[in-house]
Amino acid sequence: MSKFEEDFQELFDLVIEGHFAEAQGKLITYSDVNFKNSAKSTLLMTACQSTANKNEILRFVHFLLQKGAYIMTKDASGKTAIDYCEQNELFQVKMLLCQTMDFIIAENIFKTF
Repeated sequence: MSKFEEDFQELFDLVIEGHFAEAQGKLITYSDVNFKNSAKSTLLMTACQSTANKNEILRFVHFLLQKGAYIMTKDASGKTAIDYCEQNELFQVKMLLCQTMDFIIAENIFKTF
């Protein structure tokens, strides 16, 4: 496994284990947070699968959204981050994702007219 692949896997491991501050520190220099692992899961989806503290997940998801995380990307199972929020009862995170999508849609409609 190359150094890049090891770093990449380490990020996903940190997120699923709930070590969000460490993951955020490593991601600060990344311009794109939408890369996928072998299951086609993004960091946003992985965060929504974590069993860590719900407030910490919410803060990390907010960070990912500020970095441009795609909300409606699907993994190999056909699930999105919103699906994982529902599955894991992350209702505040789901609300943040839905509000962000609403804002993006409204902004695009406004730009159209």
